[in-house]
Amino acid sequence: MTISSTTTLLLFVGWALSLLPCSAQNADKVSLQFLSFPKSITPEPVELVIGKNKSITVEIPSNELSPVYKVKRQSQWSVGESTTDEESKPLFKIFGQGKVLNSPKQLILLVRKGKKNSDGFDVLVIDNRIAHFGGGKFLFMNAAQVDIAGIVGNEKFAIQPSKHAIIKPEPDKNNRRVCHTLLYYRKGRETKPFLSSKWPLSGDARGLIFFYHDPRSKQLRLHSIRDFLPKNG
Repeated sequence: MTISSTTTLLLFVGWALSLLPCSAQNADKVSLQFLSFPKSITPEPVELVIGKNKSITVEIPSNELSPVYKVKRQSQWSVGESTTDEESKPLFKIFGQGKVLNSPKQLILLVRKGKKNSDGFDVLVIDNRIAHFGGGKFLFMNAAQVDIAGIVGNEKFAIQPSKHAIIKPEPDKNNRRVCHTLLYYRKGRETKPFLSSKWPLSGDARGLIFFYHDPRSKQLRLHSIRDFLPKNG
């Protein structure tokens, strides 16, 4: 091998190796979005742990998904707030924790345990890739204390408290833009109707539906969000 070819080979190897840390670093990045529930008119942000003694402030809206936060993958997702202990030493108070998925795009649902963030959250992490939760699909989250079941178009689902389901129904035959929806809840051994309606259906949007008991009236309620997807997916 000539000096020229050896030099060329070494330059190529050096260039290829220089790409490895960058590629590994990019592969270790996760795009996160947040949504909190039950809904709040002015939800207070929380802090997300992104490393040892490191955190960032993230918005947790109730009526739409938060901006995208690109962070390094952690062993688990932890939200809370930075504070100090009795000796004025830095302390992070955890409000809730959830498992980390393999997906590069994850949606973190924060279900409130009380009126304040400090009362804590149940944390549910959803694969947010279009292939998993894309246009025309519905995510149902049962934050109520009763079993929920329903028929949306041609799809049936049933979810117990603290569980969720994702379905992709077919539109109505007479109107391809909607699907007929029937919802029920079970109280004891009795199944009761909860809602009968027609919901919009589009390949450009997905639905997020949350069931909960109103803290004041104790009545079963439903909160829905229609999330429109970017054209480029």
